[in-house]
Amino acid sequence: MKKRVIVFSTIFLLVAAVAFAADYKKDIVGSWTYEFAGATATVDHKADGTFVLVMKDTTLKGTYTVDGKKLTLITSDGKKTLYTIESFDGKKMTIKRDKDGRVTVYSKK
Repeated sequence: MKKRVIVFSTIFLLVAAVAFAADYKKDIVGSWTYEFAGATATVDHKADGTFVLVMKDTTLKGTYTVDGKKLTLITSDGKKTLYTIESFDGKKMTIKRDKDGRVTVYSKK
C-alpha cells in the first residue's frame, strides 16, 4: 500500500510540474531591450518564430526556436547561437549564452 502511495504521489508531482511549467514559446513573443557594449539593443521576437534585432546601425534578422529553457537564434546568414533561459518574470528575462556563459538581461518594452 505504501508503495502505491509513493508511486501515485511521484506521478502526480511529475504531471503537475509539466502542467505548470512556463511556456517560454509564448512568453518570449514581444519587443525587448537589453544593454550590450554600452549600447541599447532592441529585439522583437514574433509569434511566427522570426526575430529582428537592432543595435546602433546594425540590424539582424532570423528565426528562433524555444524548447523548454533552450532558446536558439539562427540569423539569416545561418549563424546559430544557443542560450539557456535562466529566469523569467514577465517583465525581465535573463538568458545565458551556452558557448561562453555571457549573461544578458532582457527588459520587456
